[in-house]
Amino acid sequence: MKREVDLVSYLPPFMAEYSEINAVLTAENPEFEAAWRAADSVLYNEFISTADEDGIARFEKMTGVLPSQGDTLEIRRARVMSKWLSRLPYTMKMLITQLQILCGGDDFTVKRKFEGYQIDITTHLREYSQVVELGKLLGEMIPANIKIVSLNITAIKADGAAVVYSGFKLWGKHKKIKTEVKNYGLE
Repeated sequence: MKREVDLVSYLPPFMAEYSEINAVLTAENPEFEAAWRAADSVLYNEFISTADEDGIARFEKMTGVLPSQGDTLEIRRARVMSKWLSRLPYTMKMLITQLQILCGGDDFTVKRKFEGYQIDITTHLREYSQVVELGKLLGEMIPANIKIVSLNITAIKADGAAVVYSGFKLWGKHKKIKTEVKNYGLE
């Protein structure tokens, strides 16, 4: 919050008439504004959701989360919040809560196939570091006897042509195929 400091306004009217006192107090206004900014920064950095770069770096150090290069402040906050709120016992409700924090809402699906000891999770994460964090989260929360099928689908708009290489093995010989994919205006 920006606070405008005017120390002269605190003077009694008879003191405000002296130009020397006005000059001194006007010169001290920027120092008081800096003190207010520092106090606001301390207040905002007490909470993960309002922390700035320095504050979130402290939370990352406390939780052991390492930031990836190119992470935005919001992604770093989500990763720290996910780690901060993880606690035992891990339940399906807790998993859903953690996925909501990581995905920034309900942009995921979870299909439980417990009769076959499997869980299918589909997300729509755009950042690589979020996908890595999802892998860590699932590795920590899902029991070892449950098979995890995690799929991340990201919609992109492609312009131009792409070259796709694929290969197959037939009777012990490896063949390499080059395929060109044309742009059909898909989004």
